[in-house]
Amino acid sequence: MNSYSVLNDYGIFLFRLNGTRQCYAVHVSRVQEVMPCPRITVMPKLQKHVVGVATIHNTVTIPVIDLAEILCGRKTQNIKQSLIVVVKSGNSKFAFLASKADRIININDNALLPSEIDSSDTYMIGAVQEENELVELIDVDKVISDVLNPKSENDSAQDIHSEQEKLYSAGIC
Repeated sequence: MNSYSVLNDYGIFLFRLNGTRQCYAVHVSRVQEVMPCPRITVMPKLQKHVVGVATIHNTVTIPVIDLAEILCGRKTQNIKQSLIVVVKSGNSKFAFLASKADRIININDNALLPSEIDSSDTYMIGAVQEENELVELIDVDKVISDVLNPKSENDSAQDIHSEQEKLYSAGIC
């Protein structure tokens, strides 16, 4: 059982990624803030899928992750016109690029449709049906762990290709 399933009722934050039709969500307790994309500084030797770092409120510098590239294999275009969703994982903060902050909805465990895909092969915890749309609930910790501690290049390339094939065949990306 993952940490998202231990609550009876909880909120999820819905958002859209650049270049995708799919709606995604993260547990609302993970979201620290949503804001227009600040200036991103590109630094040498950043992990794959990290577009750079951004300074938030002149106090904290956090990595900015291109979630669209991770989930759909497409780099975000027009980063300056994007939003960032600042999330917390453990004691650290990170940001995901997004094209639109949608809304927060409350769901209960019964509304969560479990994923039939092996959880080690995907970043999806499950899905929720919302207004005739399937919303994918993303595992923030797994995304951040994989970005910061990548597998070997061969394993990573095979996993990304396999994940992209699943998404394309489902018409998600």
